[in-house]
Amino acid sequence: MTLARCSLALTAVAFAAFGLWLLVAPQALGQVGVELPTPAARAEIRAFYGGLELGLAAFFAVAAARPAWFAPGLLAQALGLGGVVLGRLTGVVVDGATDPLLLALMGAEAAGCALGVVALVRLRGSSA
Repeated sequence: MTLARCSLALTAVAFAAFGLWLLVAPQALGQVGVELPTPAARAEIRAFYGGLELGLAAFFAVAAARPAWFAPGLLAQALGLGGVVLGRLTGVVVDGATDPLLLALMGAEAAGCALGVVALVRLRGSSA
């Protein structure tokens, strides 16, 4: 299995797990200090962090299965996770958010971003 396919498949699994978890148990965000006191708040988390993550998981799974989609999938992986890392870094600098769980998530997201970049560079190099 190529690095591109492995990277996309791993990203699909991670997004699916996180999305399913928050679709079923949105209150789990309480572990990082996010309170959801109303049904509307829980529905919002179910939709955005649950549903959107599951939709992205499906995209990454399809991209992993279709070599013609490797490059766009890896670009989406790198940019999407890179954007999340940028947001978390902003939280560290601006808000002083240094909760160990948030930092661990940022590390995993940075690793996923880096993996996407490396896989994309290798893919481009092999098709040159």
